[in-house]
Amino acid sequence: MSDFTFFVILLSTSAIFGTTIGAYYCTIEYRIRANLPLVTSGCICPSCGHRLALYHQIPILSFFLLKGKCHYCHAPIPFRYPLTEAAFLTYYTLTFCMLYRFPLIFISLWYLFVMIWILKNVHTKNSRNYNRLLKGLLIITAYHAVIGLLYIILYLAVYGSFFLNCLP
Repeated sequence: MSDFTFFVILLSTSAIFGTTIGAYYCTIEYRIRANLPLVTSGCICPSCGHRLALYHQIPILSFFLLKGKCHYCHAPIPFRYPLTEAAFLTYYTLTFCMLYRFPLIFISLWYLFVMIWILKNVHTKNSRNYNRLLKGLLIITAYHAVIGLLYIILYLAVYGSFFLNCLP
């Protein structure tokens, strides 16, 4: 596999992972504030309570395909959701592009970014929400650990090292 092909594959993976984490961040933020369980069998529309189909939950794309409204009740979907997903997409892809030779660094920066966003934007006023916040942080940590491990395995398989072209 050529370096360029490998770069494009990992860049695409980084973009998908970024938007997915951005979408999950929005879910965590909403569920913590609404005092709802963080892990459920499916997502629902906050307005009508209808269970959303999987194709209604595609980060960024679904918002535009649904024209910013719930498929079932036509309630508006706040524009902050695709903006947040786009912010995560941008950050994850730019960080990867700038630091793709150092996977341990960009993976750590991804993790720090989402932790800071969660801690900054999710205010907890009671111990029940505090427990949900900790659970959300653990879930995000698990996602990043799994993806980080996959990236490291890929780098080792392709290059035999974590640090690319750093040594003479």
